[in-house]
Amino acid sequence: MKDSNIDTYIATFKKLLKAVGYDEKEQGTLKMFKVGLPGRLNVHIINQSLTLPTNLEGWIKAACQQQLKYLQTKEFT
Repeated sequence: MKDSNIDTYIATFKKLLKAVGYDEKEQGTLKMFKVGLPGRLNVHIINQSLTLPTNLEGWIKAACQQQLKYLQTKEFT
């Protein structure tokens, strides 16, 4: 993920999945998505979630929420 742009990362990731013929539910897809995120974003998702997302769409939703919190916090610090 470059320049804190989660939307571009998600769109590019999904486009590349399609290009190589992967399905979002394939084993390893979630892991590949997580590897592309900044480590601190993954840690925030793990620490802030009551239950960890177990699929790609759940992790995408959690990543977007945490990134939004980060960007809003950054405005005031």
